[in-house]
Amino acid sequence: MEKKTISAGIIGAGGSIGQEHLKRLTKRIDGVAVTALYDINKEKTDALAAAYGAESMESVDALIASDKVDAIVITAWDGVHAEMTNKAIAAGKPVFCEKPLATTNADCAEIVRIEQAAGRNLVQVGFMRRYDPDYRKIKAILDSGELGKPLMAHCISRTPRIAAGFTNAMQVTNVLIHEIDQFRWLFGEELVRGQMLAARNTAFAADGLNDPQLALMWTESNILIDVECSVNSYYGYEIGMEIVCEKGTIRLPLPAEPIVRSRLKVDNEIMDNWAKRFPKAYDNELQHWINHLRSIEPTAGPGNKDGFAACCIADAMIASQTSEAEIWYDRRRAWFVHRQIPPLGRYAGRFRRAGLRLLLPQHGQKPRDR
Repeated sequence: MEKKTISAGIIGAGGSIGQEHLKRLTKRIDGVAVTALYDINKEKTDALAAAYGAESMESVDALIASDKVDAIVITAWDGVHAEMTNKAIAAGKPVFCEKPLATTNADCAEIVRIEQAAGRNLVQVGFMRRYDPDYRKIKAILDSGELGKPLMAHCISRTPRIAAGFTNAMQVTNVLIHEIDQFRWLFGEELVRGQMLAARNTAFAADGLNDPQLALMWTESNILIDVECSVNSYYGYEIGMEIVCEKGTIRLPLPAEPIVRSRLKVDNEIMDNWAKRFPKAYDNELQHWINHLRSIEPTAGPGNKDGFAACCIADAMIASQTSEAEIWYDRRRAWFVHRQIPPLGRYAGRFRRAGLRLLLPQHGQKPRDR
């Protein structure tokens, strides 16, 4: 596309992230006009369309097919991301899909196949932490080598509350997916091993939900990453990280708000949602996407292969939730495999490996036991 104004349509405009993107694209991002909206809630779609001067569309298909829409933004429910992305690709229209690109690696593999068949790079995935100024500074420090090689990383991901219907699998596809992508990007390595562990449940967790959970992941060079995931932290929203390197550490302040010391007390405000923590990341992400479509920015953002890699790892971690077994990536077979280990055995130093079975095949390969 040339340096013209891009006409964008938003699918899932009525949700929280949909409305955040709608506000950005209409008020803060240059070179774009939002011309069409769709949400499963027709009343909300009509109200938003009237407020922002866009057309309320009757269906997803109508929005994608509209000659008033150059590019598609998908912020709908995670489970329909793959279907809608494939429809946009089939129509030859660039698509910005919020994470996750799909909820299974099989669906992600199909997106990769369809985009390759189209012969164009049309997909960008909403991994917005790559665009956050703090994370970019960390990336620059790591790439400089001034602290030596990274050895391990400690993270927390705490959300005060979540909507009804949130599942254990969504702890991975909706929450941990951020850390999965950010460390592939920060370290420049694939994640090849992982494990999910459940802690004592908080009283605020819904029936059937394990919360909090601990994710353990290892990269190709054996960098160890631990992530505490909680979606019922009650007191507020906090994201934090410390990376331990050979010659020093990098800590992402938590919270990012000023800490005030006065008269025998320490006080600071705690945020209550993701939108307040990452406004610049979302601004930078969407502006980069639009600039790329307008041929102003030559480099594309995270694409379908990044979405696919994250989804493969997520699938494996979800499988680990039920067994607390380690998930390994077998390079010879290009498969994730499930290594049975008694709980806590790794830490007691007396674990027994009781067999090995295939968990996830790569696209086009059939699973088999061994």
